[in-house]
Amino acid sequence: MSLQDIEQTLEASLEDFTISRSEKKELKPLLSAAKGDKTEQAKIRQMAFRMATNAMEEVGEVTAMDWLEGIIKLLYSSEMKVKASAYFSPGEDCLHRIRRLIGEAQRTLDICVFTITDNRIVRKLAEAKDRGVTIRIISDDMKSEDLGSDMETLEKIGIPCRYDQTMAHMHHKFAIADDDLLLTGSYNWTRSASTENNENIVVSNNSRLVKQFQHEFTRLWRHLA
Repeated sequence: MSLQDIEQTLEASLEDFTISRSEKKELKPLLSAAKGDKTEQAKIRQMAFRMATNAMEEVGEVTAMDWLEGIIKLLYSSEMKVKASAYFSPGEDCLHRIRRLIGEAQRTLDICVFTITDNRIVRKLAEAKDRGVTIRIISDDMKSEDLGSDMETLEKIGIPCRYDQTMAHMHHKFAIADDDLLLTGSYNWTRSASTENNENIVVSNNSRLVKQFQHEFTRLWRHLA
């Protein structure tokens, strides 16, 4: 492994602040060579952190930190296990985690929620669409007509949305990012969920759970076509 080779590859990925598939393919064997060597991992981590810090003025903190997190995940991917975390409201922990999930998505976002009325989430979805993330949303038909619903806004900016067509409610609340990270729980994507209600979300990279929820989303998406 050569630190110079790694630095050159990291610099190439900094050009558009996304780690492409080809760059991942190139980086994985280089970074895996540092597995178990805490000193080498620390050198690479410090190198990536320095690059991200220097880039903040140009692209902003969020974009630079998203890139850095991607590098860190690759660096420690062979050591990472199934992880899950829980968040609760009232308070903004659930909101921040939803926004983070949206902000970190690189390829796809499949969202299946009862309702969306929180503009802070809508803005994050618009940003994700602008950077090329493919987004699909399933929601409840009756709730989409409520005062304050943001579904029409999301459709106007080009995000495809589908609705159930029954008297029963489409009451799911889950989202899947990049086919490998699941967010689910009781939390409605509304302001009152963060300011008033006792709600929760769980985020997990458990592949079995992700696949089960992805299967349900795909089934509903096709059924509602």
